[in-house]
Amino acid sequence: MSLVYLWRLGRNPLARGSDRVEAAIFVLGVLLALLGVPLAAAAGSEAYAGMMARSALETASRHSTTAFLLEDAPPARVGVDGTPSVETASVAARWALPDGRFQEAAVSVDLGASAGDAVTVWLDESGAVVEPPVTPLDAASTGIGVGVGVWLSAVTLLAAGYLLARHLLNRARWAAWDREWARFGQDSRWL
Repeated sequence: MSLVYLWRLGRNPLARGSDRVEAAIFVLGVLLALLGVPLAAAAGSEAYAGMMARSALETASRHSTTAFLLEDAPPARVGVDGTPSVETASVAARWALPDGRFQEAAVSVDLGASAGDAVTVWLDESGAVVEPPVTPLDAASTGIGVGVGVWLSAVTLLAAGYLLARHLLNRARWAAWDREWARFGQDSRWL
């Protein structure tokens, strides 16, 4: 529906009441979708702030170190199109602690890594292997994803509501046409 169509519909004496109701539902849906933009932005901003707080906490409590693999990872798989797989495997590795001792644990590495390869591992304050901290880029992409996701969900619900209303209005219009044709049929018998 275009704005010109809606303008003409309001001034058209042949427009049915159901046409005006449908147009009003459409305009209301568009307005609600536009009003949803700031709400979606607020949700995305909140998700971003939460992820940035998590990033700061994890960055302060985790540190990276270089570990060396003690065994080979399974061989890399190549897809049908010739691209290598991006799968990982758990392999034993060893790294030096600040006090000079060594620690060993299973770490996640790309398939095809060989014994002796250097890999970066992240450790928490107790020395346990953990995931890398959340980066600001991760926080930004989460915020954008949440904002866009919230808005698209709202628009999808609004569109579904409009389509349902249009379907119900069409059923009412068809029923009115059937009644008019039935009345016309009864009236024409007496002509």
